[in-house]
Amino acid sequence: MRGRCPIWGGAASFFERQVVMQKLKYYGSVILFFIVVGALGFGTSYVQRPHNVVIGVNLALSGEEKAYGEATARGIGMARDKINAEGGLLDEAVAVVTVDNHGSAGDAEAAVKQLTSRHAVAMIGPNLSHCALAVVRDATAAKMPVISPAGTNPDITVDHGTGEAHEYMFRATFIDSYQGRAMADYAFGQLKARTAAVVYDERQAYSKGLAAFFKQSFLADGGQVPVYADVSSDDGFAAAIAALKASPCQVVYAPFYDEKAMEFIVKARDAGITALILGPDGWNGRRMAQSLSPAYLQNLFYTDHYANDASEPVAEEFAEAYYEKYGELPDSYAALGYDSFMMVAEAVRRSGSADPEKIAAELAKTIDYHGVTGMIALDANHDAIKPVFIMTFWQGQPALLEKRPTVQL
Repeated sequence: MRGRCPIWGGAASFFERQVVMQKLKYYGSVILFFIVVGALGFGTSYVQRPHNVVIGVNLALSGEEKAYGEATARGIGMARDKINAEGGLLDEAVAVVTVDNHGSAGDAEAAVKQLTSRHAVAMIGPNLSHCALAVVRDATAAKMPVISPAGTNPDITVDHGTGEAHEYMFRATFIDSYQGRAMADYAFGQLKARTAAVVYDERQAYSKGLAAFFKQSFLADGGQVPVYADVSSDDGFAAAIAALKASPCQVVYAPFYDEKAMEFIVKARDAGITALILGPDGWNGRRMAQSLSPAYLQNLFYTDHYANDASEPVAEEFAEAYYEKYGELPDSYAALGYDSFMMVAEAVRRSGSADPEKIAAELAKTIDYHGVTGMIALDANHDAIKPVFIMTFWQGQPALLEKRPTVQL
């Protein structure tokens, strides 16, 4: 049995303890992966007794972005176990059916039909914005409520053409316009930056959208953006780094997922770029802390959904339970997976039914859900109104700087 997670004294002891806890990853990350996959099942149900509530999960559990899916799956599994330990839903155990979408939009779309055939009353995922966008049509046709734990593209929940909310699409996270503005405001206000560069990938909706939102907000604050570089065809970021050298800026916004972000950070620093580097929730700070040497973690700032914050009892309880099970503290994707499942569970309870249409109607009424990622309310577009966490790294570990309230553009 694992020792109790020592939560949490002063700031120094908290982060020192985090450093120690990271050593536990050597107990066997591969074993932990199979624990979570076995618990959730690739297309198989978790069955303890007869059930009438099946919740589908549509995540990337293989491929380049599998780390996000694996963490989310852990959070979902913990929420399911908690619900079943408390008696389940509608007096029956909850079953989870999981489909691996491999990070592919086509596979994510196909998963909707698979989960519909398994009588899922709701679907959690996809996480990745391009995959979540791909399921809108079929989920709407099937009248299956979908909650994306981490999909931040605004078009996931709103029809771009009509401006109307998709009836069956929801999210547990803030949207890109919120986090783009939060980081721009922080850079201009707290970091006192007046010039910013933006490097982004035109081919990726997530990166392209965030770049535009950050630029729009930073300019509105009174800053300048002399470098706005698309790196989609930039071999090794060479052209972007050359542009940064030619037009030095105080901050560089790099809205990538963590693998590409880490590549950019290393190459930029090795090339002598000393500007503060900023990023979005896709950075996955805990994974970056494990992958980058401390020298490369200096002067980095990013937005996130969650921090291991002992001032919030719900978050503390979740972190304790997660540490007890996995030997490490949870990241934001695990926390978002947990909150997504619990939001669906609350909607099922309020509806008193396993009817997907009734569950969707109740999910749309979510207000003041006290989640591990903060207090969540869904607005008219089914987007989460919740705090944006501004993070950095301290002693080689993710550290919370402040929580900023969600502000609409």
